[in-house]
Amino acid sequence: MKIRRIPTKIKIAVLIAGSLLGIYVLLGFYLLPMLVKSKLPTLIQQQTGRKASVATVRFDPFSLKLSVQEFALQEPNGEQFVGLDELFIDINGLESIGQAALVIDNMSLNKPTVRIARDKEGEFNFKDLLKDSGEAKQDDDKIFPVNIAKLSIAEGKLDWEDAHFSSPEKETAYPINLSIENFTTQAEKQANLGLSLELSSGGRLDWQGAISLNPLSSSGHVKLEKVQLPRIQALALQDHAQLDLQGYELLEADYKADYVDDKFNVSLNQSKLELHDFQVSATVHDKPMIKMASFSVQGIGFDLKKNELTVESVSANNADFTAWMNPEGVLSYQSLLPDVKAEEPSAEPANKTPWSIKVNHIGLNNCGLTFEDRTLKKPVTITAKPINFQLTNFSNDAGASLPFQLSAGLNETGLIKLDGNTVIEPLSAQIAVDAKDIGLEKFQPYVDQFARLDVIDGKLAVDGKVSIAKSAQDEMEIKFAGNTEIADLITRDQLKNKDFIKWESLKLKGIDADLPANRYSAKTLIINKPYVRVVIKVDRTNNFDDIMIADKNVKKDERKATVKAAKNTQSEVKKTEYKLGKVQVIDGSSDFSDLSLILPFAAQIKSLGGGASNISSDRKATIKVNLKGTAYDLAPVDVKGEISPYAGDYDVSINFTGMPMPLISSYMVQFAGYKVEKGKMSLELNYKVSNKELTASNNILIDRLELGEKVENPNAVSLPLELAVALMKDTDGKIKLNIPITGSLEDPKFSVTHLIVDALVNALSKVITSPFRALASLVGSEADLSTISFPAGSAELDKKQTGKLDDLVKALKTRTVLKLEIKGAVFQEQDWPAVSDDALYDQLKKIKAAEINKQGGRKIRAEHVVISDQDYRRLMEQLFAEKFPAMVERTLLGRLRIVGTKADTNTHEFYAIAKEKLSAIIKPEEQRLKGLAAERAQAIASYIVQKGGIANERIFILDTAIDPAREGNEIVSLLSLKTD
Repeated sequence: MKIRRIPTKIKIAVLIAGSLLGIYVLLGFYLLPMLVKSKLPTLIQQQTGRKASVATVRFDPFSLKLSVQEFALQEPNGEQFVGLDELFIDINGLESIGQAALVIDNMSLNKPTVRIARDKEGEFNFKDLLKDSGEAKQDDDKIFPVNIAKLSIAEGKLDWEDAHFSSPEKETAYPINLSIENFTTQAEKQANLGLSLELSSGGRLDWQGAISLNPLSSSGHVKLEKVQLPRIQALALQDHAQLDLQGYELLEADYKADYVDDKFNVSLNQSKLELHDFQVSATVHDKPMIKMASFSVQGIGFDLKKNELTVESVSANNADFTAWMNPEGVLSYQSLLPDVKAEEPSAEPANKTPWSIKVNHIGLNNCGLTFEDRTLKKPVTITAKPINFQLTNFSNDAGASLPFQLSAGLNETGLIKLDGNTVIEPLSAQIAVDAKDIGLEKFQPYVDQFARLDVIDGKLAVDGKVSIAKSAQDEMEIKFAGNTEIADLITRDQLKNKDFIKWESLKLKGIDADLPANRYSAKTLIINKPYVRVVIKVDRTNNFDDIMIADKNVKKDERKATVKAAKNTQSEVKKTEYKLGKVQVIDGSSDFSDLSLILPFAAQIKSLGGGASNISSDRKATIKVNLKGTAYDLAPVDVKGEISPYAGDYDVSINFTGMPMPLISSYMVQFAGYKVEKGKMSLELNYKVSNKELTASNNILIDRLELGEKVENPNAVSLPLELAVALMKDTDGKIKLNIPITGSLEDPKFSVTHLIVDALVNALSKVITSPFRALASLVGSEADLSTISFPAGSAELDKKQTGKLDDLVKALKTRTVLKLEIKGAVFQEQDWPAVSDDALYDQLKKIKAAEINKQGGRKIRAEHVVISDQDYRRLMEQLFAEKFPAMVERTLLGRLRIVGTKADTNTHEFYAIAKEKLSAIIKPEEQRLKGLAAERAQAIASYIVQKGGIANERIFILDTAIDPAREGNEIVSLLSLKTD
């Protein structure tokens, strides 16, 4: 057999091909992996400044499969930044050539890890990798065509560390699984994407959809569930909102998004957001301010391109809200909000499409609110539960009507219901209001701010309609029409622990209030069984003054300035207009007492009925008053009249008939030490005020007044009632008075009890303080019979004084129960100069007696000495020279002379000066003065008994007085009256 030889050229070609194949195999299987493994870390370090490592690199040059295992990239500090177990790439060479693109059948990353960290300065650990190449981007750059049939990430891990927050945080996402099919950079082609990851703190993300890179767009379904809200707050909101969040969320949405022409557009469809076990607190240690079982937003539709947001429903179930106002007046929820600095408003395009927002249903179900006002000394807590709120067809379109219903329990007993419609633009609302059984006692701390008054009970009710509208002038117009009632009100005085003001019901019907117009009206005010306790105290203040708390921090000048500013403000606003058709009082009562009077008074007024009508701000309006009642269930009280408050005119009559005076016996004992045994009192008052001039006729009749036994009371006022009664009674045993009465006519309590007591006490006070004036009136005298005058140094009665004593005698004979007391008096300044001559004469007698006794023989007392004129002058010269040696000198003839004058012992002037000087140095003698006072008292008593015929048993001389209190400068002795 003949062997054919292969041509040399073929051998060479085969050899070359084999060599090339060998070289390709060598390069592909060995040299290229070794080169990549050895040079890649160096190249990476040259480009990034970071160390990198690769454990294994495999490449199949025939199938074009590349495997990189155990790759790691470090950070500058040596920590691992990126790592993976294996990167596998399966390149389809034939398809790549055929499609003129990089075609990869499969690309997978197994267990890749990435560590993202941010330091305290906010710098990320990859900042050094983001270097600007400095090369200008060309407008005609095109995306290199790449097609990947399947791209996957298995068991990926992302570590996040953030030290930029005040409290550093860490989070890990693991495992991360990603699957993308038919990924391409070609235009108008989409890839299918599936992504899932779990957070180490809890929560899972599932993302299924389609994505395109050219143009950038995506659509699909995203579900984020059971993500813990504390992690969201810690990782995203920590330094923006100081609060503590609890709970977890569910976010699920069908979406479409794209980025075209430098605009980002996104739309959502059938999306929902749910929060479960949601809690918000100011800090971890505080009680939750918001707590709800579930919060749900269902059926969310969102279109950024069209600026549209639609929501099927928003609901909160079993939510509890806690809020408070701190002592500085800051609401607790303000602490939950981040501090936002004011920024200049950015200019927006004039043709920007406004947002359209529509929500089919908004609901709060079985929610509660607890509010605490800590601005008060004693904080007040208000609770509203359950709260149910429904709003349908919400829209921000202009003119859209929003019907809503709200019901809320208030402080356990109350209930508030609102039912109405509102329009956002332009703002308006029509609301039906129904509130009932709102307990007023819960608001006690607010009352404590201005009154020492305890609100024991009381319930507020309001029903009507409120209309709100924004006017063309951008002002709020608020109107109310309806009724209000406060029932079962009881208030108690904290100082006395007694009921102060109370009533069974107070109803204001037919209210029509227009706040912007400052106009208010009501048809009827009905007060059923009202009661008030009024006390006029000793210092003329009343118990209302004690109850009201004045602002001690406001100085007097500041208060005046505030009042002035308030008046100026009132002048700038519209004048208040009001009208009340009728006030009706049913079965009213009052406890009234006046402790400021000499005879303290107290009375109970019951069965008060009637009222007033035509109460109005009209300056021509006349109020008609008609009230009837009884005091102590026995004495009728009747008040009628007309009042013109703006004109200041009154025409009022008050009748108080047949009040049994023994009923006030206990008050007489307490303050005067007497009981009232018998007597009745009637009062008729008529007041007319016209042009600010008061004309009043006041008639008081006290019939058969008899004082009872005197009761020992150390605190009783010293009041001689027996004297007053004895002076005032006529022969029929009646006391008739017609006297003026003063007081505040604006005080409605003044109309009954105050007038009665004031009139009686004024009359008694005049009699008690001026009993002699009353006696003088009995005999038609106008003289003051309480004093008798004498000349200085004298006890002689002149004709004028005896005339007064004659009148006094006549009066005493008509009032046989009266006794007269006489107090003789002297006044040193006036009386002593008149009796000092006698004192000087007595001194001269003592000198003469001493001279006689010195001569020997029989002794003599000074009062028995008789001085001749010659001895008087001699002794006067001797005493004067002794007491005033510097004032005298001797003449040539040896006579005494006053220095600087020609007055010597031969002149009358010498003795006049000597007498004046010597009398001046003699001290007043109490015994001599009292003796003169006694002589005066005896002179008065003798005249009344001996010439007047008054029994001596009725006349008493009291101890004498030197310089007693008096009016004027007359030298008087005082008279007083007493009874048994």
